[in-house]
Amino acid sequence: MSRPTKPDSTDTPTSSPPEEAPARPAPAAATPEPTPPADTGSLYEPYPGAGYFHGGRNSAIVQAMARRLTQEGHWESAQTAGPDWTRGHQRAFAAFQHTLRPKEGGDVSGIPDQVAWDRLQVPRVSPIPREGN
Repeated sequence: MSRPTKPDSTDTPTSSPPEEAPARPAPAAATPEPTPPADTGSLYEPYPGAGYFHGGRNSAIVQAMARRLTQEGHWESAQTAGPDWTRGHQRAFAAFQHTLRPKEGGDVSGIPDQVAWDRLQVPRVSPIPREGN
């Protein structure tokens, strides 16, 4: 058996619909512009990956990184900051990483990582890839 329901006296009459607030336009500058991919026209060298930095690597990218480390005051080796990846490069990059992550706050191995590489802002020395290649 079903029970008859009693109408609720708090209901609004069905003859007039509830009022809706007028729609407000969204703010014009609420969304940031998308950033282009790192390797298309950037002034800085894109991160080549941790595997790129090993003994025997001879590259203009390594030399550009060494120049930036020298400018930042982290090159303390008697060796010239050249294009060959050496322990001097690794020590200099480790010193740079330590300034970014004081008090044992992360990777300070001397092998460049994405975050530290982006913060160093190594000038681009590799060619910019063309569209459609």
